Amino acid sequence: MASSSGKGQGKEKGKERRSGDWTCPACGDNQFAKNTTCRKCGAAHPEGGGSAAPGSAAERAEQAAMPIPPQENGGRQAAPGSNPFFEYSPAFTGARPGYVFKLDHLGLGYYLDEIQTLLPKVRKELPAAWRETRLREERLKVCPEEGAGVALEPCEYGFLVESVEELPGQNLSEGDVIVAVEGRLFAGISGEQMKASFLKRRTDGARLTVARFSEAKELASKDPSIIEGWDARNGCAYFFSKRSGKSAWSIEALKVAEAPKEVEAPAPAAPVDLQHFLQHGFSKPLESEQDKINKKKRKKDASELTKDTSDLARDEKSRWNEWNEGGQGGYTAMFFQRYQNSHAFPAKEKPDKRLKGSVGPGLGMDKFEKWTGSKNSFN
Repeated sequence: MASSSGKGQGKEKGKERRSGDWTCPACGDNQFAKNTTCRKCGAAHPEGGGSAAPGSAAERAEQAAMPIPPQENGGRQAAPGSNPFFEYSPAFTGARPGYVFKLDHLGLGYYLDEIQTLLPKVRKELPAAWRETRLREERLKVCPEEGAGVALEPCEYGFLVESVEELPGQNLSEGDVIVAVEGRLFAGISGEQMKASFLKRRTDGARLTVARFSEAKELASKDPSIIEGWDARNGCAYFFSKRSGKSAWSIEALKVAEAPKEVEAPAPAAPVDLQHFLQHGFSKPLESEQDKINKKKRKKDASELTKDTSDLARDEKSRWNEWNEGGQGGYTAMFFQRYQNSHAFPAKEKPDKRLKGSVGPGLGMDKFEKWTGSKNSFN
């Protein structure tokens, strides 16, 4: 009985053959029904098989666990002879020239190698806000009688696909956006320029760079100050705002936490200040000198934004003139009266350095007096 791993050989005797199994016409090796090519020599199934259900329960469970191919292209199958960007395959069936077998945003299968496409070039030219959107490359089909069979509408990301006709069978679906054709980016140009660029390159087999409109719009509207992280303890993603330092489990909750709180309106002031009325009556209170200075300063600060360098220089000169007005350096008479006897550095009386008994200049005059008997050294 053949094992589920597929290592049994058809030439061995005593093996049970199940419904759908086939024999390779090239080498005669027995193959399971799920195999599309021979495991031994690589020859293709003579009847294009491989879609029959596996026989054993283990194989049926394995087939059910395979991911369902996504419907990014509206469930359309690639036209014969075309070179599709993605082909769904639940398992690796051998190397294909120009393709890479991997699990990516369209599912598990064979993807066209990006090195052989224009995707790296287009991605570098995309706006930084939505540069990380997922792209794919498709071939434009143009029929001489039916045309392209697709309705396009210019938008800020490129041409939005509104509808796709059955013929000639584009690998596009509603909600796709064509961001470039043959490497010519549509983002950042007007609708008329987009139409002219598309008509210039509208040929059969032209390479289209396609993205999903909803994904590009979501990335473009994303706040760059909000970063996404992973909470290993709770096993889910969280969002952190670099602007406010707050975090939440969703962007909506984070925006609510960052929203400014409503400030309560101050209570209305009393129409009459009772204390002032009892002291001054109906007379207007006198404005102090400091209040006048502050009022003048606020008035000048409000007008600083509309002044140029010359105005500021004139204001500075005016302040110096006001300070030096009256020859008192800006000080008031009350200030001088209060501090007239104050000295920062009081002058000390200088001691007489001459020798005692000397009445004339020089040293040794006391001895000269003794010698001459005269107090005047000039006699």
